[in-house]
Amino acid sequence: MIHSNLINLIITTATEEGHGFNWRYVAEYTVNFIILFAILAYYLKDAVRNFLIERRSTMGNAIDEAETVIVEARSRYEDYAKKMGEIDKEIGALKETLRKEGEVERAEILSQAESTSQKIRAELRETIRLEAAKAREEIQSETISSAIKIAEGIIKQNLGGSDERRFIDDFIKKIEEEKWRQSQH
Repeated sequence: MIHSNLINLIITTATEEGHGFNWRYVAEYTVNFIILFAILAYYLKDAVRNFLIERRSTMGNAIDEAETVIVEARSRYEDYAKKMGEIDKEIGALKETLRKEGEVERAEILSQAESTSQKIRAELRETIRLEAAKAREEIQSETISSAIKIAEGIIKQNLGGSDERRFIDDFIKKIEEEKWRQSQH
């Protein structure tokens, strides 16, 4: 595009005088352009060569890095593809492990529940036995107290003053001793 614009500019300038095409004008500008290009090429050839060499090296390094990245990406892709293929097996194994652990835990819970149930039954039996013994003792104690009061009343009616007092005291002592012995057991 630049070449065609340059050529159009030269042709337009060469034909402006209206006399036709001016070859001499075109030749002068062409020679000047070639000289300018030769001078620039002479002085800039090392810089352009170094630039091109650096550019080539940079591009080569970039290509090498890209190839390394591609190789690494393919390797990772293959690893992930392999892992994805094995994930179904791992999921199945994990489900089986969880199922077995659940069964073991269920068995442990049932065992603990049975053990706890037996302990509660034993404690309940012992509590019932103790409460029954306590109730018997209370009934005996109340019966003895009632018998003492009745006996005391009967003795007061049938005995005289001094005998009465001595019998009552002996009887009360014996009953209290018996009551005390029963409370100890």
